[in-house]
Amino acid sequence: MAFVYEKISEADRELYQSFNLRSPFNGRPLETRKWTIDRERNAYLISLGGQGTYNSDIPMFHTLIWNGNTINIDSFTTGIGDVSSGIEKFWKITKIEAPIDLYEKKDELIDLMKEAFDAKGFAGSKDCVVSVHFDFIAAPEFK
Repeated sequence: MAFVYEKISEADRELYQSFNLRSPFNGRPLETRKWTIDRERNAYLISLGGQGTYNSDIPMFHTLIWNGNTINIDSFTTGIGDVSSGIEKFWKITKIEAPIDLYEKKDELIDLMKEAFDAKGFAGSKDCVVSVHFDFIAAPEFK
């Protein structure tokens, strides 16, 4: 199975709440309705808020939960094209903080991140995206 961008079902709500995610802006519990999930690999990409367009100063903040490990990611995104002719997406990853336990799996982590961001598509749809490009400004920091 691969990543899919989907609404968090009522059946998954308890799992989502177990992640105890907080807003990076006010520290309050984060309530979101959608995530990018790969159930087979126990991986969940969740947007925490922010701006994240190429011309903004504030990134979009994400958390990737992978086999119980929390990876914090800052990103910016833009696109070229339109829904009818296809959109070329660009992701600039500016910060990755991961547990030291994942150091030996850093290449797998980067591949997993690419797959998860690719699955987000454009406005929740993968159908109109013709290509996705990544620019990793920052290497993962392992703590």
